[in-house]
Amino acid sequence: MGEEIQKESFEQADYDRFQTKLEEETELVRSLFAQRAFDNESRVLGYELELCLADAEGNPSRNNIDIIEATGNKLFTSELAKFNMEINGNPFPCTGDVFDRVEADLYELFAQADDAARRHDTRIGMFGVFPSVTREHLNPERYMTELHRYKQLNRQLLSMRGRPIQLQLDGKDQLVVEKEDVMLEALATSLQIHLQVPFDEIVPTYHAGLWSSMLILGATANSPLVLGKCCWQESRIGIFKQAVDTRNQQEIEDSIVPRVHFGKRYIDSLLDLFEDNFYYSPILPEVLDEPVENLRHLCLHNGTIWRWVRPIIARNPDGSYHLRLELRVVPSGPTLVDTLANLVFYVALTEGMKTLGDELTRVAYEILEADFYRAARDGLGARVHWPDGQEMQLKQALLDHALPLAGESLARAGIRGGDRWLDIIEARVRDEATGASWITRHWERFGDGAKLVCDYIDQAQTNRPVHQWREPGK
Repeated sequence: MGEEIQKESFEQADYDRFQTKLEEETELVRSLFAQRAFDNESRVLGYELELCLADAEGNPSRNNIDIIEATGNKLFTSELAKFNMEINGNPFPCTGDVFDRVEADLYELFAQADDAARRHDTRIGMFGVFPSVTREHLNPERYMTELHRYKQLNRQLLSMRGRPIQLQLDGKDQLVVEKEDVMLEALATSLQIHLQVPFDEIVPTYHAGLWSSMLILGATANSPLVLGKCCWQESRIGIFKQAVDTRNQQEIEDSIVPRVHFGKRYIDSLLDLFEDNFYYSPILPEVLDEPVENLRHLCLHNGTIWRWVRPIIARNPDGSYHLRLELRVVPSGPTLVDTLANLVFYVALTEGMKTLGDELTRVAYEILEADFYRAARDGLGARVHWPDGQEMQLKQALLDHALPLAGESLARAGIRGGDRWLDIIEARVRDEATGASWITRHWERFGDGAKLVCDYIDQAQTNRPVHQWREPGK
């Protein structure tokens, strides 16, 4: 959501021209699929990591642009709220040392961001939901990043809905919030993983990504506290689905699928998903003077449809095209070492699930989708299904099936050093010591979001994985 647009308002003519461009580019994409004209050899891994910015007292800051400018690095971008920013990591070929290279890249970029933040009396934290955010911090006049893109997104979304945005989450507590703007989306911060695979593998990788997304939610949960209420273990999933819901009342009654969704069905081709984009009206119809071959309008539109496993088409430096998947369900944090463990596990599990072949589509899609939301709500205690149809506790599925499968996939691919990261996931799951559980215990003891942020960041700066953290208050 961080790419700036130039126009401050849109008229019907903009929508008509954008639609024409979108149809032209989609026709080109159809021909690319028909000709199988995509990279069928490369495997590349990339990532994006969203950060929370806190003042010395643990409350949200308002200085993301100052910090980004202080880094002097174009790999840092803004987010919707002034208390968030994003690291856009460098991509690396999936060779034997890929995770070592990602680790070095992340540590270097985070150090740059942290140094710039310290120069502005700001601390960096990695949360799925920023625990000290209150309704005051969701005031767009004071806390929305001042870019046309965010202002237009806010205006367009409310116009399409024709009514306020309502967020409701039922967990240990019940949270009900109504807003006349898009700032609820600023509650959620995440790790987004980009996985490029050969063309012949993209459909099974998509299906594997759906399964791994459901399974990984319990192991990585870090978003239990929302506006002072204990909600889902991974509340980001429910927040984002509701915060950028453009449907009006009639569309809801007609069961129109919202723009944020897990998916609609298993697919025969990744083209199915790009065709499905016509189901949704453009939000930011900025017409660009670029050739059809660059697919800029298709990419702009695709970027405002928030599938949890998002398909992406991009051009290589030589002008050819590749396909990749953006795996979007993992929250930020708690530490850099946890972030890397989450990344390794997500990639390894997706690659491992892919080996199950046709078994990935035997369970009814509706069951997989229901398991996804159950895992987000209940975490490791959720009852979910394995692809063979067996139902079990998510913790058991991870320990008995998912982690061994992930380890096998790394060994088969010749990827070195994966075991140390998978060991972190195994210990976290075995001890049920996620970021979400630590945050919940701290809140139950102190009930103070700002103190929680300060104590959490103090622990995170040791870079010990969250399952080794001291108990809150000790």
